[in-house]
Amino acid sequence: MEEKWHGEIRMVHDVLDDKTMDFLRDRFGIIGESDIMRDIMLQLLKVSPTNLTVLITGETGTGKEVFAHAMHGLSERSTQPFISVNCGAIPETLLESELFGHEKGAFTGAVEQRKGFFEVAHKGTIFLDEIGEMPIATQVKLLRILESGEFSRIGSSEIRKVNVRVITATNRDLEYEVRNGRFRQDLYFRLNSFQLRLPPLRKHPEDIPVLAEYYASRIAKKNKFSYKGFTDDAFEYLTSLSWPGNIRELRNVVETVSTLDHGKQITQSMLSQQIQDHGGNQGTIPTDQAIVVSTHGYQRNSQLPQESDIVFRTLLEMKNELIEIKRAMAAIFEKTAQLEMQAQRAAEQSITEFPVITNHSLPFPDEYSSDAQFNLEEMEKQLIQSALTKYAGNRRMAAKILGISERTLYRKITDYQLSEQ
Repeated sequence: MEEKWHGEIRMVHDVLDDKTMDFLRDRFGIIGESDIMRDIMLQLLKVSPTNLTVLITGETGTGKEVFAHAMHGLSERSTQPFISVNCGAIPETLLESELFGHEKGAFTGAVEQRKGFFEVAHKGTIFLDEIGEMPIATQVKLLRILESGEFSRIGSSEIRKVNVRVITATNRDLEYEVRNGRFRQDLYFRLNSFQLRLPPLRKHPEDIPVLAEYYASRIAKKNKFSYKGFTDDAFEYLTSLSWPGNIRELRNVVETVSTLDHGKQITQSMLSQQIQDHGGNQGTIPTDQAIVVSTHGYQRNSQLPQESDIVFRTLLEMKNELIEIKRAMAAIFEKTAQLEMQAQRAAEQSITEFPVITNHSLPFPDEYSSDAQFNLEEMEKQLIQSALTKYAGNRRMAAKILGISERTLYRKITDYQLSEQ
């Protein structure tokens, strides 16, 4: 089937027929009947057979990796490796080694020679997700390999060459990152040979029913129970939501409801209960209803467009996060004040018992003999541990409440040897 598809792909560049759409759905899970999704699919079919570097942009959960897989599968490289790398999930100190490899003894812990992802992907495709998280120093080496195909492993002066197609993705505005000096302009221009912009789900709500049916029928088949579909009010409910988590959030909700109810016909009440019980679509407001925002007893009702719904929801989430941060800081200050009071009492007691101090230092009790008790680093360590404990080791939530990136949190956990439970 795949060989036949490669032979026919040039014939469908300007026409997206039912057969093509069925193939994209069944082979890669790319679904949509709206005009905006049809246009995206046509762009996918045009760029896939080429060797162009592609930048996929879009909000979290819009399916960037799905489209990257499809580009590889629809190319002449489809029989070669496809390597997916999340640049934001790998610590800065390890990312360069993971991408380009290293020689034995190149750094502490390099006990053997290791190939990098680019070598492993030779003749195939490498997908660099969250490219906006890549450190500047690594960006330089990436630019070199894009321009010439050349690189060298860490700890080696030998120049190596690879033949790799590069696809990248980000939910950041890279032009903004370039203006602020966090991303190289020359690399941005090189990555942006072709840009595929994936729309958020709220921009094509007419695709929600077909997406929901696809995920529900797939999970029913996987769990070997019959699929009985959705009620009309269930579809109306799903399309009324803004879906901040986009397709990923919709899929999770539908698959969970389908699994828990063992293939029963899915109703609005089943969906709304799942969302309320598990915090999914939190803060999502039906676009055809009035918004009620309550702050210090003040209420505001209005008919707002969908974009304004998102702004209000974001502001409310930011407010809740600020409250959590203030609580955490208040706890730190309270703990600091307690330590200072205890230290002062200990000092006064020591002065009473030892009026003559020859070395001009206070003889603190054993529990205060270490400077760590008063060290900002220790406070940071305690705060990070508290956040990890609060969210049961969920790094994403802990990093969010601490106001740092997941990569920074990962480094801090390693440095402080913290428990993630």
